[in-house]
Amino acid sequence: TETAAAKKAAAEIQGKTIRIKAKAGQNGKLFGSVTSKEVSEKLKAEYGISVDKRKITLSSDIKSCGIYDVEVKLYTGITANVKVEVKAI
Repeated sequence: TETAAAKKAAAEIQGKTIRIKAKAGQNGKLFGSVTSKEVSEKLKAEYGISVDKRKITLSSDIKSCGIYDVEVKLYTGITANVKVEVKAI
């Protein structure tokens, strides 16, 4: 069922760290920002889990290097919390 699949996916990614590399200036400020679309693509690439970008909640725009907490809504009432680590390239 969808509920069971969502619970399995949540268990698989809960607490994991997703690493995203982005272009940044000397002070760690990004040229642009990391979006929920990029987080969604990384989840798909690294874990094979497809999540609509609208189901990924960023607490704020990611505009500088660092580690951010992100909530991923996998199904009604089923969420997982992951960390997004942004590094400069």
